[in-house]
Amino acid sequence: MQARMKNPVMILPGAMEAMQSLAKAAEKGGVPKKTLDLVHLRASQINGCSVCADMGLRFKQRDETEERLFAVAAWYDAPYFTDAERAALALTEAVYPSQRPE
Repeated sequence: MQARMKNPVMILPGAMEAMQSLAKAAEKGGVPKKTLDLVHLRASQINGCSVCADMGLRFKQRDETEERLFAVAAWYDAPYFTDAERAALALTEAVYPSQRPE
């Protein structure tokens, strides 16, 4: 199967480096890496970035479970997330158009 289009980060010079710098800066903000990874995965699902969603699953932390990763799209009803993670996921959906019916 062929992707509909190439991801701009993969073809624009310097874009990947800029994204990596942004990720490193976010990690210095005090939010646990595990939470940042969940937010990144959810944002990737919402904005339709298949490359990012794939990377979110491939580069998961060793202590992260597949159940939690598979449930990120349905985090609101899944029992696997802490209150802090739920707050971060809710903020992610507030920034992006929500796919969850109100």
